[in-house]
Amino acid sequence: MDKDLDNKLYCEYLEGDNQAFELLYLKYKDKIKYFVYNIVKDYEKAEDITQEVFVYILKNKVREESSFKYYIYLIAKSRAINYISTEKRRNDITEKYLSSKDERMEEDALEIIAKQEEKEEIIKSINLLNDKYKNAIYLNKIEGFSYEQTAKILNISVSNVKNWC
Repeated sequence: MDKDLDNKLYCEYLEGDNQAFELLYLKYKDKIKYFVYNIVKDYEKAEDITQEVFVYILKNKVREESSFKYYIYLIAKSRAINYISTEKRRNDITEKYLSSKDERMEEDALEIIAKQEEKEEIIKSINLLNDKYKNAIYLNKIEGFSYEQTAKILNISVSNVKNWC
């Protein structure tokens, strides 16, 4: 009996009676939302998917061999599963991006630590040198100044900087 009433209301909607569709909407809205919620486990998303289901039914005619009730639950299940698949892919991509980002950050951190340790070793070695060489090597090798810049800072010739470094 319910099946006949649903199909009758749906046929009336197809003939232009929007109130008939509103009755179907009121009858199934909460049922579909509950059904979808049990699949997606997110109340707000279940509401969104429920709306999508009704919009889909408004735009696409129910197959003649199917009852309205069967068709609406079929569409709801399909939409919910599509959502879960999309979320899973999105989470996988995000997870992959974050893990590769973490790996890059870890590699960058290791590189920074290695460079810092190398600088400290060079500074220890520089401190063992004669004073006239210390600043030239420090400015050129540690601070990254060019030979010309180092020569200007120390007020010595470029050839001396090259020889000392």
